[in-house]
Amino acid sequence: MLESLRTYLAYPFVRYALVAGVMIALCSSLLGVTLVLKRFSLIGDGLSHVAFGALAIASVLRLTAPMIFVLPATVLCAVALLCASRNSRIRGDASIAMLSVGSLAIGYLLLNLFGKSSNLSGDVCTTLFGSTSILTLSSLDVWLCATLSMGVVVFFILFYERIFAITFDETSARAGGVRTGLCNLFLAVVVAVIIVLAMNLVGSLLISALIVFPALAAMRVCRSFLSVTICAAVLSVACALIGMLTAILGGTPVGSTIVAADMIVFLLCAAIGVLLPRLRLRKMASAALCLIMLFAVSCGQKQTSQQSDKKEDTKVSEQKENADVTKPAEVQKDTKIDVDLTKVNTNMVYVQVFYMMQKPQDYNGQIIRLPGVCTIMKNRVTQQRTYNCNVLDGTGCCAKMIPFKLADANAVYPKSGEAITVTGKFQVVTENDKTFGVLNDAVVEQN
Repeated sequence: MLESLRTYLAYPFVRYALVAGVMIALCSSLLGVTLVLKRFSLIGDGLSHVAFGALAIASVLRLTAPMIFVLPATVLCAVALLCASRNSRIRGDASIAMLSVGSLAIGYLLLNLFGKSSNLSGDVCTTLFGSTSILTLSSLDVWLCATLSMGVVVFFILFYERIFAITFDETSARAGGVRTGLCNLFLAVVVAVIIVLAMNLVGSLLISALIVFPALAAMRVCRSFLSVTICAAVLSVACALIGMLTAILGGTPVGSTIVAADMIVFLLCAAIGVLLPRLRLRKMASAALCLIMLFAVSCGQKQTSQQSDKKEDTKVSEQKENADVTKPAEVQKDTKIDVDLTKVNTNMVYVQVFYMMQKPQDYNGQIIRLPGVCTIMKNRVTQQRTYNCNVLDGTGCCAKMIPFKLADANAVYPKSGEAITVTGKFQVVTENDKTFGVLNDAVVEQN
């Protein structure tokens, strides 16, 4: 397992996902305490559905950078919700429910009517539940996520006293000279930013869990506002790391795994709050829990490096001892393979194929071994068949295909639906102004 983790961490997109996930979990937990205490927990759920509707519109308009449209639209809806809660006859959770359901329905309707995606259900599933979207972030997305997350942290630190004042007694804060209306406006804008960022991590339907669970877990073992906020931040970051590492190793959906980790930690904190009623013991137990989780993550990384170093030393010694022994032909074939995707789980295979389709030039000329399912596409005009290796993600909703051509012209191609492993040379092809990759001179093995 540790060797597999080290192998996965060698991929840049895995490191990008860990950095973005930690930043998103941190900024979500900071304002989560305030939203829970002000009973605005459902605003995260409502704005997440608004973000889904905005993302659907951006997809229909074929915007290359959907964040440019999704972020302002979500911010405007957050401000509208804040104003409506004060001046409109529709107040409280009714306005949130109307906006939430309406945005979700309109977004899905637009995707069905005007969407050009060949896998609509897969795209919707990924957006709603965050199956592998965090693993497909580009370096620009990571920098944007880190910048916005640091902005949220800086905002919380600078306006901590005012946030504390409006959280518990907004009337007294207004009497004390605090501009509560402006603070609430800033708070709504920052929450909208967090929602848009968290969509990449857990999906639009599970965003509320990042806001609610760490705050509620920290409230079970801490009492002051500052200690609850710090504990919630530590628990949220630790759960995000544990959830992402578990999803990467086990091939489970990233968003659901993170939420499951949050739920387990909440139950542990609730048990601590019941079994240890004294305030000092609660503080000690919460601090010990945070330290244990951080220590477990750090120890896992250290053990990974130690195990890999030992295995590398044994490999070098074995190579020296067997230098004079002639290797069989199969081993020599294995050494020629540049990217072997038979040794990783389905999610990692899917993400790798995703990058092969997005940046085919990076894989040009490499020998790739790819497991999947044979899918036959037929051109209606020329009646020509194209054989593809179809790869599904861990949920089975999203699919990516790489076409292949057998090395032997007289060889029999596999039937549609058969489980296969294709080994071939990845070459970039341009047809009809479209650039994609093909596995040429391929050899197919039936699984």
